[in-house]
Amino acid sequence: MTAEALAEIARAATAPSGPELASEYGDLLRENPRALHRDGGPRHLTASAIVVDAPGEHVALVWHRKGRFWVQPGGHLEAGETSFEAAARREVAEETGLEDLEAVGDGPAVLNRHGLDAAFGACHEHWDVQYLLRTRRSAAEEPLRPSEESPEVVWVPWPLHDPGAAETATLPEGTVPDLAANLRRLGRHLAAQGA
Repeated sequence: MTAEALAEIARAATAPSGPELASEYGDLLRENPRALHRDGGPRHLTASAIVVDAPGEHVALVWHRKGRFWVQPGGHLEAGETSFEAAARREVAEETGLEDLEAVGDGPAVLNRHGLDAAFGACHEHWDVQYLLRTRRSAAEEPLRPSEESPEVVWVPWPLHDPGAAETATLPEGTVPDLAANLRRLGRHLAAQGA
């Protein structure tokens, strides 16, 4: 049941987060296959997507109702799901209304671990598998749709493909602290690959 998820994690070895973190993610899942889902213990895997518009000038953010912060769309894998990419795409569609998205790269773009506060109940740490997905048109032509879980969704100017400009770009107040650094690292990685 975890073979598909393990294969996706293995492809994250070339992501900016590095092969060591990909190895640790794989170890977690092999040691505790239930970590693929929310009931897998206080430390488990999640899936999300950095969604950029076609020119790579904007990133989609959602207001997380429970956490009270701006973040990329994502969440837990549902029962029966074994693909992080499929779960990330489902979450993006549910939280922003975007569905016709192109994957950039052949695996996860970033792996990111983060602790959680008491608002998240039994979840103490998320090991997030993040994909980079791109719309087919510009942000102005791709309206976002709020949802019950994410009552506010916005396109934020972010020059993903211009690492120099990204160094001075800012995200809205209340954005999760590590997102800007992840976006900068991802942009530098894409520039180095000529993507």
